[in-house]
Amino acid sequence: MNTIQKLFDKHIEQSFKLEVLGPEFVKKRLNELGIDLSKTQYNEIKNQFKNLDKNGLHFEFEDDQVIKAGFKSEKEFRAALKSLPDDLVNDLEKFTTDYLDNLPETFKAISEEISIVLLNSLERKSNKMLKARRKDFSRFESRLRKSWKKAFDLFEMLIAIALEAGEDYNSEFRGMASEKDDLVFEVLTRLHARACQIVSEIMVLLQSGYADGAHARWRSLHEVVVVGLLISSHDNDLAEKYLLHDIIESYKASLIYQEHCEKLGYDPLTDDELNELKKEYDLLIKRFGTIFKKEYGWAYPTIDSKNPTFRDIEKAVGLKHLRPYYKMACHNVHANPRGIFFKLGLYPDSGDILLAGPSNIGLADPGHSAALSLAQITISLLTHNPNLDRLVICQIIFKLQDEIGAAFLDTTTSIYSDQAYNNVLDSD
Repeated sequence: MNTIQKLFDKHIEQSFKLEVLGPEFVKKRLNELGIDLSKTQYNEIKNQFKNLDKNGLHFEFEDDQVIKAGFKSEKEFRAALKSLPDDLVNDLEKFTTDYLDNLPETFKAISEEISIVLLNSLERKSNKMLKARRKDFSRFESRLRKSWKKAFDLFEMLIAIALEAGEDYNSEFRGMASEKDDLVFEVLTRLHARACQIVSEIMVLLQSGYADGAHARWRSLHEVVVVGLLISSHDNDLAEKYLLHDIIESYKASLIYQEHCEKLGYDPLTDDELNELKKEYDLLIKRFGTIFKKEYGWAYPTIDSKNPTFRDIEKAVGLKHLRPYYKMACHNVHANPRGIFFKLGLYPDSGDILLAGPSNIGLADPGHSAALSLAQITISLLTHNPNLDRLVICQIIFKLQDEIGAAFLDTTTSIYSDQAYNNVLDSD
């Protein structure tokens, strides 16, 4: 930013230099008198303005220039030039006034010009800059993987098992579930697939040192799991209401879209499209009651509240004890003040350090939480149609998530011990 300000200051300085303005003002005034300066004459005037403190201004013109300008004698021409000094002062004052009056527009134009120059310069240097940056990140990630290797390997193993188990389960029962109109199966398989995708995103964030980002994604994973556990413990009626609630959300989204689409540059929905959505929306409200239009209205009356909330569902499935972790994860999603002060990726008592990138600490909470959540939704899916093979897989997943938690904790303890030891050495 200082470089840009210096460029702007230099531009202002150049704009007000008399040696820059003076020759232009002289040329303009002489043009008004009918005198067309030659390139040599103009350069001579420029040189005189550069040395204005040492010498005054002296003009030399050819006779044919004076005659061509319409003056009958040199005396008449000299008389016309007498007002030139005052005219130059007036021109300078007017230029200064106009410049200051138009400074906002001038500033905008100059800043745009400077931004283009700097952007072009940055783009020319980008290969070298990005190569160095990527090299630094690669070295950091290599050190991170070395420190957290056991925890990462176990976590990745759990993801692979969950994905394979979900894929096999879906392939085996998809046809049967379709025949039986098993909507619980439909919801659980889709929620499990979404959970696997989210947990894979969490893995990428952890491997790159973004603990707070990983924890924010766990928040979404936890919501998927909580809903899945509620659906899995009830029959088709609740699963159907959950699936149909997509129409409620689609209609509400269409109204928001319709309100802002023009400003966003998109075509509005047609009246027929809106009317069709509204018709389906009204039919569902008529069928299930006005509570159904609320965010978690699909959960009523399974959740005995006329305004069901996620917290109610969390309590109903026995996961209300995770509420502190959920609220902590919310800090990394919303723009509340806690989110700018509390960071998993910072050591305690880090003072005024602002974390704006990756860190090698804080991975245990999101890592273990994600493993636990993935285990919960996978076991919930596999026990929808249990057999001995799937029960064994559930036991493996259950034991593995415990090992993952222990591995994350062990690495955290080791890193903190090393940090404490280094602090002692530094204090000595």
